[in-house]
Amino acid sequence: MHALAPPRARPAATELDELTLRRAQRGEERAWRELIALYQDRVYALVWRLLAGRAQHRAPDLVQDTFVRVVRALPKFEPHGSAKLATWILTIATRVALNELRRPDADALAGEPIAQAESAEQSIERKRLGGAIAAGFAALDAEQRAILVLREYHELDYAEIAAALDLELGTVKSRLSRARSALRAFLVTAMPELGDRHE
Repeated sequence: MHALAPPRARPAATELDELTLRRAQRGEERAWRELIALYQDRVYALVWRLLAGRAQHRAPDLVQDTFVRVVRALPKFEPHGSAKLATWILTIATRVALNELRRPDADALAGEPIAQAESAEQSIERKRLGGAIAAGFAALDAEQRAILVLREYHELDYAEIAAALDLELGTVKSRLSRARSALRAFLVTAMPELGDRHE
């Protein structure tokens, strides 16, 4: 599934150290910059995937909006609470992106091709698969896409996804199952040879 990669590489999944976090919570600008530098690629990747072809030119603005909200809410973040800092930030980013997708004009650019970060060495089949996956993600509704992206790309567990999207645990599991089935069906329709491999 990782063919649907945004134009930036995903960094190693590390957390901000506790001292820098405390400094950022006190409002120290240098600590804010360190926090943003550590998490901005993950936030960008999440937002880019959630937009899935719908006004993706808005991704940088939504990332900025996310970090404005993060910095404002940071003093209230509880480091020893139930959510890791990365999960808390990705929750804010998810809500920002979903709010964007709920705007009446969010589908105005839905027909734009989704940029693919494919190298010249990659095969034609891989490119076709990447394009099919991108189109399949775009065909999912926003909530299904959010659950699938948070689970498959950002490796959040069911409880974290439920908290991020304010859903019941059972709802997360059933929507994830439906999203996976819908994406699989889309891919088999777009590339029938995929279905042949599993017969």
